[in-house]
Amino acid sequence: MNRQKSAFKAKPGDLIEIPRTGGYKHWALYILHGDVVHLTSDGTSGDVSFQFSSSAKVAVIKREPLTEVTRSDPFYVNNSSDTRYQALPVDKIIKKAKESIGRRVHYDVLKENCEHFVNGLRYDKNISYQADDANLVIGLGSIVTAAVMGVGAILTFLWNVGRNLK
Repeated sequence: MNRQKSAFKAKPGDLIEIPRTGGYKHWALYILHGDVVHLTSDGTSGDVSFQFSSSAKVAVIKREPLTEVTRSDPFYVNNSSDTRYQALPVDKIIKKAKESIGRRVHYDVLKENCEHFVNGLRYDKNISYQADDANLVIGLGSIVTAAVMGVGAILTFLWNVGRNLK
């Protein structure tokens, strides 16, 4: 999809998904005249780096041109949660977005990230599907680790019992 056509088709209040190298997605909210509001590191134009997104504790809400935020990465309008949630009226979405510009906020990649932020503006629900997916992977990893440790403990016990029977 041509980047300019994608930007031209965006309407105020649309969510913009920006896939980044490293497998994560940055999110912004289109407001008007080629500008978006998004959550980013303080002092960095465009978007959070992977290092920022996984380690920072504070972010700032900025209004920036969509072209600066997307850099050379592809981007898409993604309002797919409209099938689950009722979007707020556009004027309310834009008002909330503009009122948040310049605020410094707590940042947590799994609980308070850029996707949570824009979904909060559009749907009044702080949701992040990529964080949910990451939490699922972390949870499954914990279960697998516990299972492996449990099996290891049982095998060690059985081996020690076997050695003591000889």
